[in-house]
Amino acid sequence: MQRTWPVLVAAFGATYTFSIGNVTAPRLGPELGASRGEVALVLAAFAVSFAAGLILAGRLGDRYGRRRLLTIGLVALALTSALAAAAPGVWWLVAARVLQGAASAIVTPQTLAIIQTSDSVPARARGLAAFTAGSGVGTVAGQVVGGLVMGLGLPFAGWRGAVLTSALPGVVALLGVRRIRVHAPNGTERPDLGGALRVGIPLLALVAGLSLGPATGWTWWTPALVAMGLLGLYGFWLDQGRRELAGRPVLVAPSSLRPPALRLGLLMAVLLFAGYGAFSYEYSMLTQVGLGLTPVQSGLALAAFAGAFALAGLRMPHITARFGDRTMELAAGLLVAGLVLLGLVSWFTQGMGAAIWVGCFEVIGVLLGLAQASQYGPLVGTVMAAVPHRVAGLAGGLFTTAQQASLALGVATIGGIFGTLAPPLGWERAFAVALGVQVVTTVLFWVLARRLRRRPRGSDAHCAPGADQRHPRILNQQAGKGVHP
Repeated sequence: MQRTWPVLVAAFGATYTFSIGNVTAPRLGPELGASRGEVALVLAAFAVSFAAGLILAGRLGDRYGRRRLLTIGLVALALTSALAAAAPGVWWLVAARVLQGAASAIVTPQTLAIIQTSDSVPARARGLAAFTAGSGVGTVAGQVVGGLVMGLGLPFAGWRGAVLTSALPGVVALLGVRRIRVHAPNGTERPDLGGALRVGIPLLALVAGLSLGPATGWTWWTPALVAMGLLGLYGFWLDQGRRELAGRPVLVAPSSLRPPALRLGLLMAVLLFAGYGAFSYEYSMLTQVGLGLTPVQSGLALAAFAGAFALAGLRMPHITARFGDRTMELAAGLLVAGLVLLGLVSWFTQGMGAAIWVGCFEVIGVLLGLAQASQYGPLVGTVMAAVPHRVAGLAGGLFTTAQQASLALGVATIGGIFGTLAPPLGWERAFAVALGVQVVTTVLFWVLARRLRRRPRGSDAHCAPGADQRHPRILNQQAGKGVHP
């Protein structure tokens, strides 16, 4: 753990950067003249770029060395954070957030891969627990620290100062990056650089259409963007299958998703992070715009939630030892209870002032923090364990791609419902309805967690670490040529 602290700081920084966007979002409209859809697009631009580059960055780390890629990503994250802080307009900010997302995409899969290739099983368990805690605290700390910075009466404070703080974790991690053990490159396949563009552009079109649609009354070009995005993603998947069959470089080999545990885990990640991404955005808008809290007050109100999340993340090995395979199911049930309570509070306290809502949230937030950390931690281990160590970078990329794409889609969809309902219903009741949608996604998460637990032991043996997962037709072609897999 002493050698991997820069890895944990780097993991903290990547999620911190996303979270900074949430706390600054309510200020972008007045200061940059941004519409609600444009504000949502600022948040989504980071997450989409992050998601699009993750798998490619994981493969680059496997081939060229993870410490080298981690160093490049940390430098890029610091520089792009400064660019975002200096953006003169909203579309310049969108572009800078795209670059920030690309830099974070280089960092994150290297951190998971370095942890996953630790020397011992206990070291990997401790590393994953610390990664979970660091990533979760980074997500919440962005709103707490960002709110404090925005409340300072200093030149270049405000939202620009908050955005600039996202450079600090990268700088700190760079100070210790040489402590990380060098892992010899173990990839030989040329990365599919074009594949990153073929998935990134449709994903950006999809999220842009969903983000801007409600604010523009669904003018014809926003559904067209959504359709283009969906068709583009489908075309990307078909193209990857054809390239794999032909033995050409691919970004995501369809055969790599063969382990059922991996497929279930990725779908669970989509449900979990779509809900959380929407919750973070809605919380900032509700507290700062609807309830009139300052950024400092909004951030401090999350302290109990953040503390519970961090504590549960650090204690995750003990929690999973106590509850075993049922941990994620129990956590999902706990989260449903917390969301229902918060929804009822939000619905029935409308118009009663911020103090009552915040007081209730401080109590319920502990429940939410414990539940979400207990969903997130075991899920990371499930996904990472489903892929061989020789492609640990790909495993980190797959999981974090699902995470970041889902954060963006959650803001665009559930957050869009919230924004549409706020004028007629009021902020608190619109928030309650959005929480109801998140209850549905959490129930689906519970169903999948139960299915994952009930899968027969050893059913993924053919996909165990070290097993050959290439497509059967490729193996047949190689056998015919005298090539041994």
